[in-house]
Amino acid sequence: MATTTSETRPIPSTDIDPFAPGSLRDPFAADGAVREIAPVVYIEKHDYYAVTRFADIRKALRDWRRFSSTDRPFYEDSPFRPRIVLFEEPPAHTRTKSAIMDVLGPRNLGWMGEYFARHADLLLDRILDRPSVELDGYAELAVDYVLKVFPDVIGMPEEGRRALLDFGSAGLNTFGPPSELRDRKLATGAKAVEWIERNIGRDSLTPDGLGGQLYAMADEGRISEQEARDLVKTVFAAGFDTSTHGIASMLRAFGDHPGEWQKLRGNRDLVDAAWEESVRLYPPNRFGGRWTPQGAVVDGYEIPAGAKVLMMWLGAGRDAREYDDPDTFVIDRDMRNGHLAFGFGLHTCAGNLVARMEATTLLRSLVERVASIERAGEPRTAMNYQAFGHEYVPLRLGRAG
Repeated sequence: MATTTSETRPIPSTDIDPFAPGSLRDPFAADGAVREIAPVVYIEKHDYYAVTRFADIRKALRDWRRFSSTDRPFYEDSPFRPRIVLFEEPPAHTRTKSAIMDVLGPRNLGWMGEYFARHADLLLDRILDRPSVELDGYAELAVDYVLKVFPDVIGMPEEGRRALLDFGSAGLNTFGPPSELRDRKLATGAKAVEWIERNIGRDSLTPDGLGGQLYAMADEGRISEQEARDLVKTVFAAGFDTSTHGIASMLRAFGDHPGEWQKLRGNRDLVDAAWEESVRLYPPNRFGGRWTPQGAVVDGYEIPAGAKVLMMWLGAGRDAREYDDPDTFVIDRDMRNGHLAFGFGLHTCAGNLVARMEATTLLRSLVERVASIERAGEPRTAMNYQAFGHEYVPLRLGRAG
């Protein structure tokens, strides 16, 4: 428990385990229950502090000195999560993050957007050519689309790409306590590490792709060769899992709320807003890790020096203090302060621009071709420590025109 002074309040503790199987099956219930206890809650079982509410998380994430990214709960070195960028603070973070933002920025977004649009159209042409259009939105839309376009723009080879699914799934379970689930995910992912390591090297990448551009920065002396290699892996991790989980959840949201699809068909200027609302409702990232080198105070609750902290942005996405009717999907919602699905502040997810472009490009192609989206069965959520996503999203699409 945190120590307190006369000017601070004691931090309540809970025996709720956010990593228990029941919590992973319904993280909205588990994280929501912790959120309603207090703005800061001590998680007894795992000896860390959870910052739970939207306004407090947003304020804390602005303060990278008090809430440092250089450590976090459950951290251990992992081939699935390089330390670069994620665990750095300025000035090192400024240098490496600027390299990523350079390749994910304006000089590449134009041609990437055209490439994404072309392949979204090709994918939907194939799907809508079927006699009846019932499909798994996760596997046949989100995964098939992202597994094609994003490794392509990085410049990775085509053969063996499905290893990326296992690699990504392992990465989503590196931050958490030992368990059968974690052991299984990491063991499956370990089989994919060899493919990843072999195909993020300079000689395996096309010179004009995002990966080749990072190695060109090493040639210029802007970053080191090892940093270039680690950043290629980081760019992949930043733009793949977030996109597949986010897109599948967006499709599930429309399947559950067919009236919102008709609203979008009637006003296609809402495409960007629809994506933002879907990741507020179903954040692909459940939490982010920090620690407090000198301690910190959140809304009168004092977190001690040296404490490990999780910022619980999945629960914050449904915080009724910030959002009206937060459990409902409303594509024209007024989100005056946005959402926390990609983090906030200095360590905002580096891949968020690419994830947004992938998702909204596919959504624009869908809204042109699909008159209706309905659920065709019961969706299944995936069991992951750090991410929220689906492994099955049965949908029925009605062709337009």
